[in-house]
Amino acid sequence: MVTRKRDCPALHSTASPSKLSQRGDRAMLQSTLAASIPNQLPEPDIAQVIQWRDSSYAADLYIAAVSWLDLFTYLDQTPATEAELRGHFQIKARPTRTMIRLFESWGLLANVDGKLLVTASARRYLSRSSSENISSYIATMKYKSSVREIYDVLRLDAPDTWHVERGDTTNWDALMQTDDFADLNTRGMEERGRIFAPDLARLLDCAQDTAVLDVGGGSGVYSAHLLNRYPNLSATIFERPPVDQLAMRCLAERKLTAARARVIAGDMFVDPFPQTASLHLYSHVLHNWGPEKVQLLLDKSYQSLLPGGRVAVYSCHPDDRGGRSAPVAEAEYSVLLTTGYEGCCYSFEDMRSLMEGAGFQHVDYRKSICNRSLITARKLASSSN
Repeated sequence: MVTRKRDCPALHSTASPSKLSQRGDRAMLQSTLAASIPNQLPEPDIAQVIQWRDSSYAADLYIAAVSWLDLFTYLDQTPATEAELRGHFQIKARPTRTMIRLFESWGLLANVDGKLLVTASARRYLSRSSSENISSYIATMKYKSSVREIYDVLRLDAPDTWHVERGDTTNWDALMQTDDFADLNTRGMEERGRIFAPDLARLLDCAQDTAVLDVGGGSGVYSAHLLNRYPNLSATIFERPPVDQLAMRCLAERKLTAARARVIAGDMFVDPFPQTASLHLYSHVLHNWGPEKVQLLLDKSYQSLLPGGRVAVYSCHPDDRGGRSAPVAEAEYSVLLTTGYEGCCYSFEDMRSLMEGAGFQHVDYRKSICNRSLITARKLASSSN
């Protein structure tokens, strides 16, 4: 296979000065026309634009639960624990937890002393015991391919739902080792990073740090924003081929020299981490992986961080402190992650348990924009590797 040279998606432009001028004229005209149109409805902000993408699988999970499981009829007749629910339907733990969090956020289920109960609305409209139920209407969509795929994820916990022609490969992890798929995904994550990286840099105080290891750092967009804010900080992007090559081009085009930013090619699950960093960053990384792999990575970080160093995890983390339900947008995003990847939106309590399991202490939670949050924890200064 011929590998084409990939440019940094955020910085590369082939537009001539005349074309840029034409674009400017067009933009001015569009702005003038837009100002003349009566604005009767509020326009979406960036949070809404992102949520439309992140929530795209939630409705399919809802249809699968109603049509393939008849979930609400069962729970209306037999309130059950999560374990009992899994046993009855023979479904797996990870997607079941995602499903429960979604329906709790939607107000369809309630957890009372460990038992899952249907709410009044779920009983009225989604239980076949009710004369007002519309379960059959919802079930008219059960044979959509995306609904059936989610049902298979519930039963098998196998998120091989990528319709990409790469031989027999349908697994996201394997596809990310092919040039075109990795290029598309890295470009998409770069664009997302342009939205979130400035706020991460605002939340994550690196004034006392000397070096950050950006694990699975993609194009390096998050590190770049940290370096711009903290001139005494250096960064190492730890990425697997072929993404490492794109990261090197992006850093070069951002004028970040080797003294401040470099790329190490490696598999984060297999290859050792350098032991020179006071901060390890996982931005939109851990949510792609199951808890065993997340624990492995946190263990590696704890062992390789300098004494007193920190781990920082930036993603979507429902704040479940005090037993509160996940917000709707975060529960819906978790469905996408559960369907296409090995992970989910780990809640604050999930992450605290995993971090403390690795030995970290002083776990802290800070809200960011667009339903994201930053969780940090510290390695004790007296700890040895």
